[in-house]
Amino acid sequence: MLEQSRLTGFIDQKAGFTLHFFDGQSVIRDLALIHDIKGDGFSFFRDAVLTFLPLISYLKSGEQFGFYIDSNEPWFRFKLEASSLGYMRTLLFPESFNDFPKKINGNCRLTKISPGQREPYNTLLALEGLSIAEVSNLILTESYQVKSRIYLSDTSDQSFIIQRLPDQQVDQVDAEDRPSLDEYYNSTLSTLSSFIDSGQATYDDIIEHFKKEDMELLTSTEISFKCGCSRDRMLQGVASLVRSEGIDGIFEDKDEIETKCDYCKTFYLITKDEVRTSLTQ
Repeated sequence: MLEQSRLTGFIDQKAGFTLHFFDGQSVIRDLALIHDIKGDGFSFFRDAVLTFLPLISYLKSGEQFGFYIDSNEPWFRFKLEASSLGYMRTLLFPESFNDFPKKINGNCRLTKISPGQREPYNTLLALEGLSIAEVSNLILTESYQVKSRIYLSDTSDQSFIIQRLPDQQVDQVDAEDRPSLDEYYNSTLSTLSSFIDSGQATYDDIIEHFKKEDMELLTSTEISFKCGCSRDRMLQGVASLVRSEGIDGIFEDKDEIETKCDYCKTFYLITKDEVRTSLTQ
């Protein structure tokens, strides 16, 4: 039985780096059960989720983020939403997408919502012939403005993100003596890749491994799929469509329609009468 997916953070006080390790095996299994995506399309979906979910590590308590790719060539839509509590939902549209694009052309948007903040923080970036790894680098440098790098395992549903802390946050070593991001990344990869690529490491194994590498535990957050859809939200969505297209344009000659959440595939039966009632309130 798979352990619950978890994002676990560590810090190397001596070198001034943090590492957040994401064991995404149970999340990817759940997505395979929820979404009817096959072949190369699911491989791409899997890589995108494992690449961008570690961005949860940049959230403060109570914050949420959304990451969206609108690709024109090839045409697809990828959405990922997550909270600091570890709840996430995601989709790849259309579900018939059966390609693993090496180059993405379009744009991506990062949205962050903070408690008490009236307007979300948004970043919109153009994507011109970028791979999924290059998109992640663009987000880290342009949106988060950090020196970070993400590793994605080819053989297990696991990944990690390494960040080089600013020199002013590190007081145990001279700035010139600190390894660069690439040096530290390559050094970490040499000791960690075989460990995680097996896909057999338990949470206790992970803690023990990083302890041996003189890294201190920072945080550990369980990650699970949880959709915030509801019948009321779906009703409001249908009512919004009726406002723009008219009730006959949506219901035609029917008294009710069946709607489906694209994230979790839950079906909701919405009646014409309750939409009319909603529009008068």
